[in-house]
This record gives sequence, C-alpha cells and structure tokens, in this order.
Amino acid sequence: MSYRLTLAEIESYLRKAARASGFDWGLAEEAGKSARWLAAFNLPGPETMLRYLESIKHADYSTFAPDCNLHPWQASGGLLCPVITGAALADRAGQMLAGRPLKLGRSAFPLLLAASLGQAARHHETAFTACWDGLRLDCFGNGLRIKGNRDSLLRNEVDEVCCCREENASPQQLPSTGAYQIDQAVFKRIDALAFKTYVPATAESRAGAGAGLTDND
Repeated sequence: MSYRLTLAEIESYLRKAARASGFDWGLAEEAGKSARWLAAFNLPGPETMLRYLESIKHADYSTFAPDCNLHPWQASGGLLCPVITGAALADRAGQMLAGRPLKLGRSAFPLLLAASLGQAARHHETAFTACWDGLRLDCFGNGLRIKGNRDSLLRNEVDEVCCCREENASPQQLPSTGAYQIDQAVFKRIDALAFKTYVPATAESRAGAGAGLTDND
C-alpha cells in the first residue's frame, strides 16, 4: 500500500524529520528542499533522506561537516554529511562557475548532494554536474540528465564525488508538479520522526487555547 503526497507535503515532512534528527532549522530547510527536488524527478529523495536521518541519530554533526580547505574535502568523522556538504557546495557555487571543480572525499548518500546542486543550478540559471562511481548527474535549473550506472544512485557511501559546472548538455527530464507515491511503511517512519518536532501540550497551553477563563463576548 502506498500514499500519494504533494511535493509541498514532502518538503514539510522531511524538514520536520531533519529537525527532529538534530539539524538546526536552516539545515532542516535544506533537507526538505532536497527531498522535494528529487521527488519532482521521481527519484527516491524522501526515502534516501529518511535512510540518512535514521543512520545518524543525533550524532555530533560537526564531525560530518566538510573541511573545505582540504582537497578533496574531508570530514573529521569520516563520511561527509550530504546536507551540510550540499549547503557548502551551494555557498561555493561561484568556484564552479569560474571553472574550478570541487572534489569531495568519502561521502554519505551522494544522491542528496546532487539535489543541492540542482537547487544551486536554478538559482544561478546554469547547470552543475555531480559524478561518482560511473554515474553522472547533470542538474539544471529546470531539469535533470542521468548518464551511466543508475545503480549508483542508491549508494549509501562513495569514496569520491566530483562537482563542476556543465555547459554542453541539455536536460532529458523535466520536473513534475504532480504527487509523489511513497510506500505506506516508509511514510509512517517519516511521520514518526516529524512528529517529534511537535511540542507536547501542557496545562498552561491548554488553558490558553480559545477564550480560556475570560469571556470576551
């Protein structure tokens, strides 16, 4: 059994799930946008983001952040976080626009990195490419092109990712605005994480709801 979610619902649920997993709200926003961007191309963005969030479980995110002064970028904890690293890639898009590729060391769930490049491509009205393990994703402001080994889309970990500007390709697939179909069991796991962001009701908050003890009529 499966559910059909709008892209806006996907973004909202995964934003909350990322926040519940320990990201600050700014990075949680990026996580939600990445899941939505991938879902628009019928790629497993929500499922992949969930797998990543479940794998970290409130770890010390500073150990997953990239040291951008190293070549390739490295994380002190081993694997680069795709959410934090994706945000760093977007911040340094100017380097790729200037023709300088950015190389990343061991990275978790590289598909999520590609989503960050897609959003940067839309912002800069250009195209960026991410390559790993025989796979090439060309990310455009309004489309996507995938070449190579599609099995690598679902890799949990890769040794290297190369990101650069792309000038000679055109998109093969345009984004959809339709609903995304997701397995019921997977959605329940996402929903359970997202639910943790809700503040439990207290006696004070319940008393403050509605008119309370004051009759304003």
